[in-house]
Amino acid sequence: MARVNELNNRSVYRHMKNSKLLIITFFGVLAAMEPVAAQEIEPDTLKYDLAEIVIRAARETETEASAPFSVSVVSRTTEEQSSEPAFSFDRVATGVPGLWVNNRQNYALGERVSIRGMGWRTAFGVRGIYVLLDDIPLTVPDGQTVMDILDPAMVRQIEVVRGPSSSFWGNAGGGTLILSTRPASYDTALRTRMFGGAYGTYSVQMQGTHREGPRGYHLNASYLNRDGYRDHSQHQVFRLTGHMYWQLDSGRELQLSGAFVDAPDTRHPGSLNKADLAADRRQAAQLFENASAGKTWRQGQLGLTLRSENSVGNWQGTLYGTTRSLHNPLPFADIEVDRLMAGTRLSVTNTFWFLRLGVGADGSLQSDDRRNFDYTGEEFERGDLAIDQLETVLNGALFARLATDFDRFNISAGMRLDAIRFESEDRLVREAEENEQLTQDEEDRSGGRTFAALSPSIGLSWKSEPGLIYFNYGTSFETPTTTELVNRPDMTGGFNPDIDPERATGIEIGFRGGWYPLRLRYDMAVFRMNVRDQLVSYRTEEGGDRDFYLNAGKTRHDGLEISLRWQPVTWLEASGSYNLSHFTFREPFGAVSQGDGGTDGNDGTGNRLPGIPEHRLASTLTFTPRDFRVSLTAEILDSYYVDNANTATNPGFEVFHLKLSHHGLAVTEHFHLAPFLTVNNLTDTRYNSSVSINANFGRYYEPAPGRALYAGFSLSL
Repeated sequence: MARVNELNNRSVYRHMKNSKLLIITFFGVLAAMEPVAAQEIEPDTLKYDLAEIVIRAARETETEASAPFSVSVVSRTTEEQSSEPAFSFDRVATGVPGLWVNNRQNYALGERVSIRGMGWRTAFGVRGIYVLLDDIPLTVPDGQTVMDILDPAMVRQIEVVRGPSSSFWGNAGGGTLILSTRPASYDTALRTRMFGGAYGTYSVQMQGTHREGPRGYHLNASYLNRDGYRDHSQHQVFRLTGHMYWQLDSGRELQLSGAFVDAPDTRHPGSLNKADLAADRRQAAQLFENASAGKTWRQGQLGLTLRSENSVGNWQGTLYGTTRSLHNPLPFADIEVDRLMAGTRLSVTNTFWFLRLGVGADGSLQSDDRRNFDYTGEEFERGDLAIDQLETVLNGALFARLATDFDRFNISAGMRLDAIRFESEDRLVREAEENEQLTQDEEDRSGGRTFAALSPSIGLSWKSEPGLIYFNYGTSFETPTTTELVNRPDMTGGFNPDIDPERATGIEIGFRGGWYPLRLRYDMAVFRMNVRDQLVSYRTEEGGDRDFYLNAGKTRHDGLEISLRWQPVTWLEASGSYNLSHFTFREPFGAVSQGDGGTDGNDGTGNRLPGIPEHRLASTLTFTPRDFRVSLTAEILDSYYVDNANTATNPGFEVFHLKLSHHGLAVTEHFHLAPFLTVNNLTDTRYNSSVSINANFGRYYEPAPGRALYAGFSLSL
């Protein structure tokens, strides 16, 4: 243990030393260019205020200029969307403070996304964070989020609330991620994009936008194929998104959004241990390859939003529905899930004298038809039906928000009440009972569980010349998902009765604004979150690679976030973010500390949360001389633990990405060709871009590719 700590400390020192050199160099460049900036900028004519962007995560009662909580808004131009391959979400979210996206290089699991550490433990998909795409929740009522319907390249705007926000959205509100693929304008346009490159990657995309009187239409279709960096990691996916905007009259508008994904063959390579990495970083875990692990899925969703303004206030109502089918063979079981999800939201906001009031209600229903099959023999042939359950989740909520509307000092408070009902129907046992084939050892695991949560929040803000100073107190809760409830250590069906929701409270003090003489934007926040009944995963020898869950006492998340964006001249922009994340267990978490089930004599108190580096720096330098655009992005982080017992680490790394693009060449009078080139991992660094927390037999590591080149073009009309 002492040796591990010594090596870890050396790694931290080495990487922080490199980080300091980069920071010194970065600010040295800024200082050197300051005279140029002073010559080219007219402070008297330049205004650099916060944007009046409506924060949709706050249910349209706040803007970026007034919101008394940590929020980041990133808008991408059409050129950025066209010139970035972005087959993973980490390529479009780099640099957002508090948000960390780990690319597992595994489309069967998706990226591991965390906000201030919430979501650190997820084995697949996204946990602990509420996610919406074009007004349609990707987070289903049980709190689980699957983002594979999203084409990252088409994201036009990202909004991140970096703290507990269940008072807005309820379950899994450890942070909020709002994504939009709607076009900034519905002016008529047609664009085709193609690119290809390393590891058998090629993609084709078609996008069209058209305006007809008060109506606007947008359609995007894309196809992506990747052989994958590692063995047994192939992936093919077809995605379709569409939008319609209709201005009904001066006070009403209608928006229709839909999305569809079809992925017929996605392989799962599993994670590796240190010996595997040393022998061949590109190999797949043998057990996963033997079992032909992977998934085939298809998902469609549709949402309709009506906004109306009258004497009562600003009304917004949304209806949405999602259907998803999944076939997911894994080493421990062959799984099939058919999901239906539907819901509605209604809210109204208005201003009375100096008060802004918003009230509303949410309702949603989730139905999962789950079937797990055992294997027979050593060839992983599908055997008997082991689990046949219908899992239903019903969520209802009421919420209200009240805020003052003064020039400088304001108070904002919110409250939300959620009730969530989980029900499970064990059809396998009931069918056996009806056929009089039920044995004495079999037990009907049908049943239900009900959870309720009250989520308050309050914020104070002060507008000053340099920017907005704010204080915020927020809360969140996170129920176990149906998958986490159904994965019982006794390997039977039904819901686990021994796990409860995870709850968090957080406080933060922040400052964001702009210094217009230097065209500098800044965002700084210091925070503390206390999480109790932390849901953590563990594995057993009997369960193999299946994750089980329990409530593991308390954790504390202390941190600092700094984000800067500077544009000294029109052709140069520098941005960067730094995250200090000190996240620890505050109570014992029992015998689930290591993937092999041992605790090494350590009850876990004071241990660091695995999967999160303490220091992380991301920066981007962008040049736009004439019609060219050149961007260099760097991400630097120190080593971090990969298990609860803190006995193993993932080494820190520095990785750089280069992107070159041209604004567009006139092929004909109406056609413009815009080529682009991207080099990921420019310095060919050997590193692991993600880890599998608490994995068995030391198989923690998910290696990243070496230097990879991608080239393509977009053709626009």
